Amino acid sequence: MSELEIDPDRAVAIRLRARLAVVERAAWFGLVHAMRTRPAETEAYLASERARCAEGFGARGWAGDLNEAERRLLAAEVDAGLAQLLADAREEAAGQETGQGTGEAAGGAG
Repeated sequence: MSELEIDPDRAVAIRLRARLAVVERAAWFGLVHAMRTRPAETEAYLASERARCAEGFGARGWAGDLNEAERRLLAAEVDAGLAQLLADAREEAAGQETGQGTGEAAGGAG
């Protein structure tokens, strides 16, 4: 296959990647807006979601197709991701207040 052609299977993966990037950007906008307008409530919500995810992935109820070690890894990755997302949103919201926000703190699927 040449550089000008796209394998149909790769096209599906690329379209899914694009959808993920769109959803991430929309969610990022909402999170930064929430951090600017209601930071305490937003932080409390994210803290409760981290606890909920830790509990959910710690049991067989969530991601039941994974073994215990895989669920622990998934739980750790989700927790680290939520913690980083909060830190990035704090930074972005503070930057926007001072005119320094870039809109790029949360990496994205792109």
